[in-house]
Amino acid sequence: MKYLIACDLDGSLLDRKGEISKLSKEVLTKLKNQGHTIVIATGRPFNGAIGKYRELELDTALITDNGGSIENPMDSSFAKQKTFIPKEMMHKLFSYSKSFIVSSFFSVDEVVYAYQYEKKLEEYFSGMHSKNVIESDFTTLDIEPTGLVFLIDEKYQKQFETFIDDNFGHTLSYRLWGTDTQYAIYEVYLKHISKSSALKYLIDHYEIDPQYWIAFGDGINDVEMIRDATHGVAMKNAVEEVLKVGNDVTEFTHDEDGIAKYLIKFFNL
Repeated sequence: MKYLIACDLDGSLLDRKGEISKLSKEVLTKLKNQGHTIVIATGRPFNGAIGKYRELELDTALITDNGGSIENPMDSSFAKQKTFIPKEMMHKLFSYSKSFIVSSFFSVDEVVYAYQYEKKLEEYFSGMHSKNVIESDFTTLDIEPTGLVFLIDEKYQKQFETFIDDNFGHTLSYRLWGTDTQYAIYEVYLKHISKSSALKYLIDHYEIDPQYWIAFGDGINDVEMIRDATHGVAMKNAVEEVLKVGNDVTEFTHDEDGIAKYLIKFFNL
């Protein structure tokens, strides 16, 4: 039976240097040649993921922006799927939060739109490149994002979350990526959009039985994908939230070819 194999990039398929190992490429290429469907599902924007897609010589759809974008760079007939946060919501959320925002950004294609841009955020969100940054008050932008990132004063976490829940709870959700004694990092996204929702779309598109869905991930943005996949595999180095919902764990980390070694055993290569 043919499987859909979904791989997160950072912390999963890529090593700590952000590279795909020779073994990982060989294993995924062999499975592709056997007829399995290999899909990258990443939080990176398209321009931050396309290089890895090409390196693997894939011809399937590419999921970026944590499920907000689905497109096939190798098939012009594939109908691109892209969902956006209405700009009116972005403007309202930004206006409310402006007094305690340390930095905020979102990306569209190869451009990062930012308010009080913090270059250190590039360490957290791979695929961002400060060479293509437009700094602006978000209320002046006539453009819609697939998702937003806010670095805020940590004292305002409760107010920030409550405002989103009370005003946009039917449409928007948020992920807390981390906190310290000063700051909290949030990702705000459309409630019905995730890597899982994008993969369910592709399972239908490629006419694959959902019981033959394998997914690998490590981060908080992988929770839905790992929870919903029939074979939801958490990386050994995954965060606790992912480890709790996975039904299996790789024996090795992302820096030890965890995905490749798991697939070798799973498919008896």
